[in-house]
Amino acid sequence: MTDEEFRDRLDRHGGDLALWPADAARDARRLLLRSVKAQAMLDEMVTMELALGHSEDRPPPGLADRIFAAAFRLPPSDRGFDEDGDQPPRLM
Repeated sequence: MTDEEFRDRLDRHGGDLALWPADAARDARRLLLRSVKAQAMLDEMVTMELALGHSEDRPPPGLADRIFAAAFRLPPSDRGFDEDGDQPPRLM
């Protein structure tokens, strides 16, 4: 495995080698024994995953449910529907 292949696998499978396919994890461990660049990439990925996993900025529980409930309680004309029965505007 090359450093570039290791980076690709990190992007696909994350920083926990135990979650990688067995053959790729074996090759990654061999690379880590000899590549300082691969070690740095793994450190960076693990640091990023830990930071994202422990974020305190989470939405309150049930927020999406409350938004949808409020949106669907509105009469159709308030949601942008035309009185002539036109289709609602597309979101994407």
